[in-house]
Amino acid sequence: MALSEQHLTTIRTDFSEEDIPRVIAELERITTAETMDSEHNRDNAIGAILSLSKGDLGELKNLVTAAKTDFRDVIYWWYLENKKATHPE
Repeated sequence: MALSEQHLTTIRTDFSEEDIPRVIAELERITTAETMDSEHNRDNAIGAILSLSKGDLGELKNLVTAAKTDFRDVIYWWYLENKKATHPE
């Protein structure tokens, strides 16, 4: 399953040129079988992973592993991070 143009743009912006092939390979490990047979869920999980990893390949790998266990976790973590940024206490 191919990554969206939006995700590819984020990868090119956030990661070094040498890391791009590894980033793509890691993200392609997430299949729709792990996202309730939904390309939409897979796309959301990948977007959350890219946002949370902030250009760090090691963190991206950890997040991909977590998403393969339960993709909803990374989406929830992204939601919490986003909520914190937009509604500081």
